[in-house]
Amino acid sequence: MDTMSVDATTIRSATAVADACDTTRAFLEALRQPAVDSETADTAVLVVSELVTNAPRHGGGTYTLRLAAHPDTIKVAVDGPSLQAPSGTH
Repeated sequence: MDTMSVDATTIRSATAVADACDTTRAFLEALRQPAVDSETADTAVLVVSELVTNAPRHGGGTYTLRLAAHPDTIKVAVDGPSLQAPSGTH
């Protein structure tokens, strides 16, 4: 697999979580060499769902979903505009 990446910036909306999950699933389905198995894809989509659900609470109204695939890893990140690290309790 060649290294692939996608960034998607989103403003808080009623469909933000579903859109992020759809973006993640489409990104993973586009990986061909080797293809991502369904269990790994489901886990990645679950992680994205959790991160995007929490992003407005900790980072303000917008966030960027970052997905990258390397030969042996898939990297998932959600960045927000806040410079303050989220606290562990809310």
